[in-house]
Parts: sequence; C-alpha cells; structure tokens
Amino acid sequence: MNPAHLALKKAPTMDNAPTLDTTEQASRKGEVLVSARGLEKSFYGRTILKHVDFEMKAGDITVIIGKSGSGKSTLLRAIAGLTDPDNGEISIGEKTVFADGARTKEWNTVKSDVGMVFQTYTLWPHMNVLENLILAPRKRLGMKAGEARDRAEAALEEVGMRHHILSRSTQLSGGERQRVAIARALMMKPKLLLCDEITSALDPPVAAEVLEVLRRLKEEDGIALALVTHDMAFASKAADRVVFFHEGEIAVNAAPAEAFDHCTNEELKRFVDAVRF
Repeated sequence: MNPAHLALKKAPTMDNAPTLDTTEQASRKGEVLVSARGLEKSFYGRTILKHVDFEMKAGDITVIIGKSGSGKSTLLRAIAGLTDPDNGEISIGEKTVFADGARTKEWNTVKSDVGMVFQTYTLWPHMNVLENLILAPRKRLGMKAGEARDRAEAALEEVGMRHHILSRSTQLSGGERQRVAIARALMMKPKLLLCDEITSALDPPVAAEVLEVLRRLKEEDGIALALVTHDMAFASKAADRVVFFHEGEIAVNAAPAEAFDHCTNEELKRFVDAVRF
C-alpha cells in the first residue's frame, strides 16, 4: 500500500483501523480553495445564475440556502464540473479550471480534489458497499485491489459504516446509504465535498446524524464542505459562512450570526421563517 495515499492511525472504535491522511488539508486551512467570478447560466431561456461571485476557504463549511430554482444546485454542479456556465471563471486553488466558456486543461489536474454527494445516493443496487466504493478508483486511477480495499475501509470508518462493508445497498436504511455515498466521495481524497440536499429525504434525527458526520469530516480531516440544506440549526451552529440565493443571485453572504441574527434582507428573513416553521 502506498503511504502517500493512506495513513494508519488508531481509531476510537476499532484498533488499527486505517483512516484517511489529511495532513495536507489541515495545513491549507484558511487559504482560498474555490473562487468563482461572474458565473452566468441559463436553461431553455431561463436565467439560473446571474453574474454570481462565490468564494470558499480550505477547511470551511459553507451552507447554501434559498428557494428551489434559485441557483444553489447549479452553482455546486458548475464547481463539480457537471455543468458548464455560459460565462464566468472558476478556480480551484491557484488553477483556473473554467474560462471563456469551456473547461481548461487544468481541470484534469484538480478534479479529483472535488467530490459531490447527491440526494439520491446513486449507489449501484447489484453491488455491495465495498464494490460501490472501489469501482471508480480502480477504473479511473488503476488502483490495485488491496489498496482500494484499504482505502474503502478507511473511508467507511470515517462515516461509521465499516461494519457494513459487505452489505448490499438495498439492505441499508436511507441514512446508511447516504453515509456510504459520502464514503464513496472520500475515496478520491477530496479537498472539497459538495453536498446537494443530501438530507432532504431523511427523517430529522437521521438527517442530524448525517450532518454530524460531515461536521466531523471538517473538524478532524480538514475537508471543506459546501452544503445545500434546509437545516437552519446546522447552518447556525456549524457553518463558517451562510450564502443565501435569491432569483439567481447571492443576496446574502455572511457569518451565521450576521445572517440569522442581524440580517436586514427581507427575503432571507421570510425564507428562514418559512423553513423553521
């Protein structure tokens, strides 16, 4: 096993359980990790993003909120390389990955730094958990079977699911499937994890458990997180920044206390009141 990919350290629940090496992520905390400038995107004549400027720092949690169709998911998909904006620029670290209406060659050098988790899990039902996790690393990176299993065990340990490594996804609850989906994203050792309403289909107690997993990934591993969520309690307690989208624009970008306790934006006030009650 290549020690550059995986470090062994003592886990709190299982002796000698491998966990992901995150020294580099921790050392970069506070640096600008994502920078987007002037993003514009339209679908079928409808403008979704209107000259959006967005920035994230390494190791931070950014919670993105707003009504359906306001541009939240489109921003995440643009950063993840799943949707190309019509105009604007995107940089990951010091590398410009989108400009002049197209992905640059630099995108191929940093795309593994960006992971994305969806609401619908997107797990293969005919595969067990291990097979779901090692599929991409083995095909895309040519990773050997032993190293891929070691990394899968480490990723599953991070989300409290190592004991389900041979379970099929159909045997798991919604919350367990979402944890596995997070672990699969961790297989590529991302510096940034994008989460698009991943708890919206879960019961509140289960959603809280999944969000706690994400908070620990930030605190213990230094992974930056951008989450689209309606959980205002998580946003107020765990977020470093709260970004509120309204009609394709970022109407508020502030620390949680300022966004929720001292905000003068009437649209944000109405949105928060509607979500809370």
